[in-house]
Amino acid sequence: MKNKDKNISKSTYVVHASTDPLSHHGIVNVPVYHTSTILKPNLDDYRNSRGKYDYGRIGTPTSEASEKAVAELYQMDDAVATPSGLSAISLGILGVLSSGNHALFPDSMYGSGRRFVEHILPRIGVSFDFYDPQTSVEDLSSMISDQTALIYLESPGSQTFEMQDIPAIVRLAHDRNCLVACDNTWATAFYFNANAHNIDVVIEAGTKYISGHSDVSIGYVVSSGATAKQIRQYAKLNGICVAPDDHYLTLRGMRTMRVRLLASQENALAVASWLQDQPEVIAMRHPALPSHPGHHHWKRDFTGSSGLFSFMLNPEIPFSAIDAMVDGLALFGIGDSWGGHESLINQAKIKRSITNLPAGTLLRIYTGIEDKDDLINDLAAGMERLRKAMT
Repeated sequence: MKNKDKNISKSTYVVHASTDPLSHHGIVNVPVYHTSTILKPNLDDYRNSRGKYDYGRIGTPTSEASEKAVAELYQMDDAVATPSGLSAISLGILGVLSSGNHALFPDSMYGSGRRFVEHILPRIGVSFDFYDPQTSVEDLSSMISDQTALIYLESPGSQTFEMQDIPAIVRLAHDRNCLVACDNTWATAFYFNANAHNIDVVIEAGTKYISGHSDVSIGYVVSSGATAKQIRQYAKLNGICVAPDDHYLTLRGMRTMRVRLLASQENALAVASWLQDQPEVIAMRHPALPSHPGHHHWKRDFTGSSGLFSFMLNPEIPFSAIDAMVDGLALFGIGDSWGGHESLINQAKIKRSITNLPAGTLLRIYTGIEDKDDLINDLAAGMERLRKAMT
């Protein structure tokens, strides 16, 4: 982007992020550099590591463009790319914790991240506790010890979409000399300004909305200052890197990120509003709907909502009827992940330590960029199959 204006909107920024055609013979997109070896012109330059690039694993113009684009999108100093969203979670945690530290995680944490915490942190001498994501600041304060170094946020929570009081938790954490990490995959930098909310470490699964086409696995850890240097060093020492084609595809997906987010948001609000009027649905978990218990936090802290939400069906509905509904859907694929162009549905898999859910079957929906009326009609036909299977 020539003569970059720092005041341009994020919508415009992602279209031009990390593009400099004049540096690449007029080529609009950053070329893919497939390399491990990077040659030096002489032994003295090699001996003293002169030059911008030393080795493919450490960085190339392709990886630099991808990471710079995400860092600037968040208005933070650095973004380290990782091979997946889960590896971004592990880097964001391990990059700032040491043996003897204590950390706090929400009970609604993404399941794979939770398993990492439960299985890996004890092996490296880090203790942890899970906290109710809707707990009071006073109760959370009582869980902080002199060893607590990190408070982790995920708002909305995975599968169940609890909204946390982010400003209050950040103030508490910093008053007690704790860093704050936040998984911001649901909202992205478009709908939640993590930097303005003083988040120290931002984690985002670029697999979802940034790449946006269900064909890339990538994650980012974004931070500033000394924390950014610490995380970058940890990633380098551990050999964390991403294949050049995945960087390229992620940058390509980023160009349309804003328009996809808008379409996905519109579809989700329409579908969720329709679903919550169905008699079989006993709870709707979409933060942007006024019926959501944490809607006031969403309205205060966020500027939009994504296409991911869940809803709970009456516990008296048998799985056979739910299967009849879901298996016959034409436009909703059954599978994990989300953030791509296509809509998805699955049955939520939930593990909790200290919070309980009401009885019922929780289904998670992601709305892609199809026509919202077509999505609703597909679900309406599914509901008719469900009712027929119960008669």
